[in-house]
Amino acid sequence: MVDPGFIPGFIGYAIQLAGDEIIHHINVAVRCKKELDALKDLLPRITEMNMELQEYQKALNSGKVSTSSHRLPSMVNSWLNKLSDLLEEASDLAQRCTVPSYFHPISRYTMSRKITQLTANVQKHVEKDVATVAFLHQLHQDVAYREGFEQIRQRFDSLKRNAGLTSTSGDLFSSTSSATANTRYIEEALIVGQDSASNTLVELIQSQQHKSVSRFGLVGKGGAGKTLLLKRVFNSNQVQSLFCNDLMLWLTISQTPSFNSLRNELVKQIALKVNERLQSREEDHVKTWLNQSMAKYKFALFLDDVWETNVISLLEELCVPHSPCHKSNIIIATSRSNSVLLQLAVPPPSIIQMQDLNEDDSWRLFSSHAFPHSDGVLPLSIDQETARHVCNKCGGLPLALKVIGKAMVGITQSNEWEFALQKLQKDVTGSLYSRLRLSYDALANVADYGISLQLCFLCLAVFKEDEVIYYSTATKYWIGEGLLAGPDPHQIGKRYVNLLADRCLIEPLLKDHDGGVLIFRVHDVLHDLAHQIAEKEEKCFFRTGRDLREFPDNDWSAYMRISLRNGSLTRVPKAFRAPHIRSLLLNGNPSLPEIPKEVIGSMTTLRVLDLSRTALLSLPKNMGCLKHLVCLRLRSVPIQTLPNSIAALRMLQILDLSKSKIRQLPSSISRLTSLQVLHVGSCEHLLSMPCGISRLKSLQYLNVYGSPNAWAKIGWNSCTRDLLSINDLGALKQLTKLSLANYGKIIREGILGKMEQMKYLTLDLTNMESLPQDMTAMSKLRKFSLTCPQLRRIEFSFSGFHDLSYVNLFNCNMLEEVPDLHKLPSLKHLKIIECPSIGKFPEEFGKGGAFPKLEEFSIVELEKLQQMPMVEDGSLPSLKTLTIMKCEALQILPECYWNLKSVEKIRVYGCSKVLTAMQDNFIVTNTKVQLVRLSATDTQVFRERFDWMVRGNEYFLYGEFWRNELFQFLHETYHFKIKL
Repeated sequence: MVDPGFIPGFIGYAIQLAGDEIIHHINVAVRCKKELDALKDLLPRITEMNMELQEYQKALNSGKVSTSSHRLPSMVNSWLNKLSDLLEEASDLAQRCTVPSYFHPISRYTMSRKITQLTANVQKHVEKDVATVAFLHQLHQDVAYREGFEQIRQRFDSLKRNAGLTSTSGDLFSSTSSATANTRYIEEALIVGQDSASNTLVELIQSQQHKSVSRFGLVGKGGAGKTLLLKRVFNSNQVQSLFCNDLMLWLTISQTPSFNSLRNELVKQIALKVNERLQSREEDHVKTWLNQSMAKYKFALFLDDVWETNVISLLEELCVPHSPCHKSNIIIATSRSNSVLLQLAVPPPSIIQMQDLNEDDSWRLFSSHAFPHSDGVLPLSIDQETARHVCNKCGGLPLALKVIGKAMVGITQSNEWEFALQKLQKDVTGSLYSRLRLSYDALANVADYGISLQLCFLCLAVFKEDEVIYYSTATKYWIGEGLLAGPDPHQIGKRYVNLLADRCLIEPLLKDHDGGVLIFRVHDVLHDLAHQIAEKEEKCFFRTGRDLREFPDNDWSAYMRISLRNGSLTRVPKAFRAPHIRSLLLNGNPSLPEIPKEVIGSMTTLRVLDLSRTALLSLPKNMGCLKHLVCLRLRSVPIQTLPNSIAALRMLQILDLSKSKIRQLPSSISRLTSLQVLHVGSCEHLLSMPCGISRLKSLQYLNVYGSPNAWAKIGWNSCTRDLLSINDLGALKQLTKLSLANYGKIIREGILGKMEQMKYLTLDLTNMESLPQDMTAMSKLRKFSLTCPQLRRIEFSFSGFHDLSYVNLFNCNMLEEVPDLHKLPSLKHLKIIECPSIGKFPEEFGKGGAFPKLEEFSIVELEKLQQMPMVEDGSLPSLKTLTIMKCEALQILPECYWNLKSVEKIRVYGCSKVLTAMQDNFIVTNTKVQLVRLSATDTQVFRERFDWMVRGNEYFLYGEFWRNELFQFLHETYHFKIKL
């Protein structure tokens, strides 16, 4: 049996990426054109060979090729590795030829010699091993390959004739229809087939409420839906009513837990409920505080995903007392093993065994995901018996039914379903991982994305099991690996995240105003799948969250990516050598003080380096050795300066210094000609910005939000010899995203108006009474968030912003009139927050035709607002959610808002007069509208707790498990302030 991972997908993709980069740099080169053109002539041949090889591997992975008679020799691996190294060197030389200031006659001559020699080396490498090259060219002519496709084609033609079909089929598992790419994630309100189990568990909890600590358990296979069922129990009205005034706590334990992190999570949840704040995070102090709190308060503790490896000392490590002072406490745990629950002292009658779904429930769940565009109805072109067999091969496990069902979306030909069934039948082990592998293999054939989507999924294994993942973090890693080729890789990354969510390979936790996934996690079973494939087939070593205190003593010579995130490392040994490494992630090791210069000097192939949340005080002076580095993350580190050698990182695209103690950036930063993202937000010690930033013509994303001293030395004048002014930002005409707080420095006309490519703009303009009118030139603007306490007026019309879909006006204290936002044709989300001078909205807000696409309208703390505009027919035709919070002067919410055809939810938080009017004379003619109410006192308490939790960096997903909807609203409302 041929191992389908004989050639890592990353190698083939690296060759493709290097070829693209070489061509790009040659096209813009200003020196050595003759020598570079000779190198460029070699690329088509290399590209063709690489494509043939990758096509063969895709065919092998999907089972289209017979593996009985052919096996790729091991020499192909080393041959490709060498080719990849040569092309990376070529890319580096070509890029250096794009910098005019780099050359004088001697260096130009030297460079031309290097390019000529390298071209000869590449030519020699391509031609030296006749056997290898011939073997590569032979692959697409392989007899088994041709015969396999011929058999499939004949079978399809026969089926097509019998069915009377006239359309042609693409590649197996191809998803060429636009409907597939646009399928949205199905959020299941029901747990199919498990109603009995959840009801039984709730009844058990109710029946034992007057006993001392009661313990309950759910046991089931991986992917059986234990977590989803436990969430339902947690959120059930019966359980909530029992503990509405007490502690309801949720922890996901996982296979390799960090007890320190779990204790800190408990502290966050308890402190939020009891309105206390822990002053010290020393382990002894945390344990003492937890012991006292758990003994003092009544609690319901939900423990999800407990494993045999951590059950013995689990409750002791979590500071759960053996004999609590309060009766009626409960502990509920889920596990894959019955013995684990017995060790937790759960009595056998209180253990509920989750059963596999029966055939009808399995089909109901499977078809809802496989045929979402026909409401689960099977298309006529698909043989129902074959589809049922595919469903049955999922073994009644909800996770497999969802994921494999999603893999089949858009597959409308019976022969393709038969091929899927054959793959599932080949697995004699019946393991869940083997079944899910089908869905992973299908990613390689998603139209327009190919193998890169597969590799992006594997990269998610660098995160810890059940870790909350921000799409922006994952995207940075993907860009560093070269997996998001295109003019705007961040948007491509967002598309990839949504595609993975569409296929149920990730679980969305929070979405943005456009429905894109912002925060997600990976199910532990799918995480294991990605981890296994990454380590077996892609030369990866991932040990995230293992609390490793010593750097593993391995032979690293074969590894391409290493993740030791979230551990307890204190040093990286100087002898560490990984000559082929592309990604090194050491972030989240708070006791790691340095990375040796010897290590830096040896990692010449490195593309991604993440040292965030370490104790790093400085970077080695030889950072310039990392000539292929694309992504450098130094978030939340105590580093104060960067070495000048960073200017040699000509391929660096992402530099993240947010929340660090950086005091200044080197003037040589202007030589980072490939830099696209510069993040220096929340850098409180940053004293200035070098003027060279204004010459970074590739820069697209700039974040200086929350760095109050960045402009302190310069003001608004033109830049001095070495310092950047705010006005000089106008030179960055290519910016698409800007997050800026000017803290008193004026932004004059002629700055923002030059940024015609701007799409996402976040401004905190402390000292301005009006906005620059030339902002109207930002015709591509999609999202606009503004904080401007002195703003009195907006003198220009918003009607020209045709693409603007999100507006957030925050803390505009002096603003009395809301601008003409009702004319915006694409506006979907409007939030007006803490604008106390606004006494009323324009009457045009309620006129026919106003806000044609507005879906969410939120007003928060408008102290003078006395009335909402009356709504005429044709106004707000798309409004789904209306939220009003702490508007104490507001008298009443007119009945016309309840009568809007599209409105689904109205939330009223802390508006005393409106709530009183509702109680006295509450008329709702549209019964489908959901009403969410909260008193003024409760609203104030929740808001205060939210604020101090955020200020203390004790931030977590309030909305996921917390009963009160206000926490989710606060998170969404203030998200742009928290996570920039």
